[in-house]
Amino acid sequence: MHFKHRLRDATLAGLAAFTAVIVLSYLKNWTHFMVLSAPLGATLVLLLLLPSAPLSRPKHVILGHLLTTVLSVIGLKFIPDPMIGLAVCFGLSFTLMVLTDTLHPPAGANPILIYLADPDLVPLDFILPTLFGTLFMVGFASVYHYIFTHRRYPFGSKVPKASKVEEAASPSEPSTANASSVDPRAESRIKDSY
Repeated sequence: MHFKHRLRDATLAGLAAFTAVIVLSYLKNWTHFMVLSAPLGATLVLLLLLPSAPLSRPKHVILGHLLTTVLSVIGLKFIPDPMIGLAVCFGLSFTLMVLTDTLHPPAGANPILIYLADPDLVPLDFILPTLFGTLFMVGFASVYHYIFTHRRYPFGSKVPKASKVEEAASPSEPSTANASSVDPRAESRIKDSY
C-alpha cells in the first residue's frame, strides 16, 4: 500500500478511535456505569483496522464478550476462591467461545477485568455495560466503514458479479490440463472394461 493511503487510513482510524472513546466516556458519566474497558478498546482496534477478519464479525464481538462476562459473573458468585474462580472462568471462556463459534480474542480478557473489579457489584453492572459497549462498537464500526471506506461492515468474502457471470457462461467440460494428467494405466484399464 502506498504511504499516502496508509497515512490517510491510519489518521482516519485514529480519529475514529478518539471519537469512540470520547463518546463512551461521556456516556459513562450519563449512564453511571462503565461502558468503556480495555477489552472493548482492543475490540475497536479489530473493528476499525481488521474488519474483514472472521473474529471481527458482530456475532463474535457481541456474543464473545457477553459469554465471557456472564461466565465470570457466575464464577464470582459460586466459586469462593478468587484465584481458582478466575482460572476456571478464564479457561472455560476459551472453551465455550470455541464451542459456540463466538471466539473473539479481546473478550478473553473479560474474566481478568471482572475479577480485578469490585466483587460486590451487582451482576447487571457487568453485563449491561458489556452489552451496551459491544453494540455501540459494532454500530460505530458500521457507520465508520460506510462513511470512510465506502464498504458495509461486516465485510464478507463476496464473489464479484463479473466472476459469477463468467462462471455461468463457461462450459462445464473438463479442461485439457486435467485430461492430460490422467494416468495412462488407468486409461487402459477403463478401455479394457468395455
